[in-house]
Amino acid sequence: MDWTADQVDEMRVGRPTYGEREQSGALTWLRTVQEAGGEYSLLYAEVGSGYQVFPHYHTLYTETFKLLEGGVEGRAGNQRISLGVGDEVAIPPRMVHGWSGGNAGFEKWVIMLPNMAVYGLTIPDLRSINFVHAALVLVESDTNLPGSARVLNPVVKAVAWLGCKAGVDRRLEEKYFHRTTGEVAAG
Repeated sequence: MDWTADQVDEMRVGRPTYGEREQSGALTWLRTVQEAGGEYSLLYAEVGSGYQVFPHYHTLYTETFKLLEGGVEGRAGNQRISLGVGDEVAIPPRMVHGWSGGNAGFEKWVIMLPNMAVYGLTIPDLRSINFVHAALVLVESDTNLPGSARVLNPVVKAVAWLGCKAGVDRRLEEKYFHRTTGEVAAG
């Protein structure tokens, strides 16, 4: 999966972009898990200076990042890393890192969170201000809290389960998940 910048630009044609570069990151799914037959997701992200994703880890998949332009500082396990144009890093399952990943649940929330932000349901970096919403995001995207916050992972899972039982996930999806248009439903 070593695409050139020109090939990536071609893949972006006709695909909706979610979010806004400077605040939440402009994210375009070039290939979804479904389109790739369950093998991978391919996400194109454009972020402004100061954009951060909190440290977290996944249990089900490896993430690979390749920088097409600019530079980024990050964390992979216990190492601080600095990536420049053309640099690539693979983050295996259970390694704490400062970037986001790809699975069907993650893809859904990448679309939904910027839409939810329009209604004031997140802070600028797209972290939900509602604990039930945050739990649903974390569990459905297989995002786990590292370090001392790790003790909260079972609580997060229980809260997400309760949120699903109450239909919170379904209501949020109906209002904020619009894969084909990237538009927010009227409030």
